[in-house]
Amino acid sequence: MKILVAHNVPLARTGGMSRIQGLIHDEIERLGAKVEYFCADDVPARLQNRTVRFTFPYLVWQRVREGGYDIVNVHEPAGALLGLMKGRAKVVVTTHGVEQRGWEIALLDGKLGRGGPSAKTRAVYPATSLWQSRLALTRADHIFCLNEEDRAFLHGRFGIGPSKITRIFPAAGPVYSAFGRDYGRFQRILFAGTWLGRKGNRDAVDAFSRLPDSFEFATLGAGMPAAAVRSDFPKELRSRVKCFEPKDDADAARIMAESDCFLLPSVFEGTPLTLMEAMHSGLPVVTTAVCGMRDVIENGRNGLLVPVRSPEAIADAILRLAEDSVLRENLGRTARAEARARYNWAESARPVWDVYRSL
Repeated sequence: MKILVAHNVPLARTGGMSRIQGLIHDEIERLGAKVEYFCADDVPARLQNRTVRFTFPYLVWQRVREGGYDIVNVHEPAGALLGLMKGRAKVVVTTHGVEQRGWEIALLDGKLGRGGPSAKTRAVYPATSLWQSRLALTRADHIFCLNEEDRAFLHGRFGIGPSKITRIFPAAGPVYSAFGRDYGRFQRILFAGTWLGRKGNRDAVDAFSRLPDSFEFATLGAGMPAAAVRSDFPKELRSRVKCFEPKDDADAARIMAESDCFLLPSVFEGTPLTLMEAMHSGLPVVTTAVCGMRDVIENGRNGLLVPVRSPEAIADAILRLAEDSVLRENLGRTARAEARARYNWAESARPVWDVYRSL
């Protein structure tokens, strides 16, 4: 079986999408398939401009025409042309958060006075990208999605049959559970992931401003300079904000081991890779009850769930953890045991392999 994985991000496994695709397909190769990649690195420099939303799908389509692939796994916004190509390869579309659903949530944020898309984005995004995503999803032979809300949206909004949708999970490697943990300590709150509005950075700042001065806030892999992150905090809090950019998984695992609470207040996600890493690390988790987080976290058993857009509830949950070391340990140990058993890359690859074989 010959497979092409196509996603318009760098091949280097530094971001969530490239890591999920790469690590799952490492397992697929171990099962006997041949896997090739077509990524942002493969787009000629002269075409890496504002038209890339059209040129990347065209280049993927051209590669599939010439490559003799059995399966092409393409990220949702780049799959429209492939959906029109019948007979050359089976098309599997992977959505890391359905674009249409994310767009509607972003518009709602705008109505709530929480930023939302700019006027330019409101005009450009639907015309250049959103329609391509919908065409890719509705014409695909199969879809991989990363949470149950997306599965329901695909079925209810686009009329896609349940048999054509498979829910997949990200995972984490054993390095994240290799470190010990001191549940008697509580100081550092860790936000891991890109420092973005849809990941709840605004609510994280608001929640932190409600907490005692003894607490420290840290970001891991924010994707922007530390000064830019700190500028979002009130001046009096900035000295207690630390920013880490890990060199590799071992470095990220060490930073998680040195932290005491994992905070993920996202408004919209697939299922975040960082959540699985935090669970492997044994971190007590505070996260919003939406998207893939509520598929994985059961409130009070392996983490704490809070309402979306609720900094008061976030602060209350963190204070609850700070005051109860037994709760911290119970949540962290349960999360670690579950993650090691269910959310490893061999288990994550299993449904992907089953779909490939059936196609």
